[in-house]
Amino acid sequence: MFPKILVAVNASFNSELAAHHAVAIAASGNSELVVLAVDAGEVDLEKLSSSVNHIVNHAKKYGVNARGIVRKGEVIKTILATIYAEHADLLVTATRHSDYRLFVRSTAQELMQKASCSVIAAKPAGITMKGKSLLTPIERRHYDLDEQIMITAGLAKFYNLSVEILNIIEQRQWYELPWDILYRLRSHGEESLIPVVNALKEQGIEAEVRAVIAEKSKDAIIKEVAIGKHSILLIAANRVNILKQVVTGNRIEQILSGSLCDVLVWRPRR
Repeated sequence: MFPKILVAVNASFNSELAAHHAVAIAASGNSELVVLAVDAGEVDLEKLSSSVNHIVNHAKKYGVNARGIVRKGEVIKTILATIYAEHADLLVTATRHSDYRLFVRSTAQELMQKASCSVIAAKPAGITMKGKSLLTPIERRHYDLDEQIMITAGLAKFYNLSVEILNIIEQRQWYELPWDILYRLRSHGEESLIPVVNALKEQGIEAEVRAVIAEKSKDAIIKEVAIGKHSILLIAANRVNILKQVVTGNRIEQILSGSLCDVLVWRPRR
């Protein structure tokens, strides 16, 4: 999966909850885990060290080869330098509240723009509940499906979650289409992702596919999450939504704000 995972913590409750997802992926994929705290002069050094040690000890309980480091410097530059120095394959970081935003103009957004490795920005809603499911939407414009499958399988194994793959077909004024065309679109949407279901099954993960037609994918995702049966939402980020700064037009911001479960925004390696 990912030979080496870097997770950034800052002694906040949110960052430690986000780090638990890094532990889940590392434990399922036999990855090395490096826990990093950046001393930027904003948080007491003792608290940073304690946060790092807490996550390292948590990871070791699950057999993960983990170690921690605390480095002094500016946050983003230090994280990017550590990715390079450690040859990290995946960075996991928490989204941070700033002026009532969760993503726009955040550290996570800038890291997604600049990091050379894959990145997951996590918005924790609380403790991930076993017995529920992991929802991962896939749209017509596919990303790195192999990597998405690996992350999905790792999280599902660790938390003992079932998986629902939501194939979102964006179609303006879909409600005006004849029933038979809507049926064909949904059927084709579900059939196209059977290989993904089979790939997950090979890893011992049961998954189901459901195709939905909507004018905007973010509305379909928020509506699905509102049902309340999902414990984790794993969504892919594209370049447009990473760079977009206007809050009302940023799809990631809207999904993060409108979802009550844990949300993991994933951007594959560039």
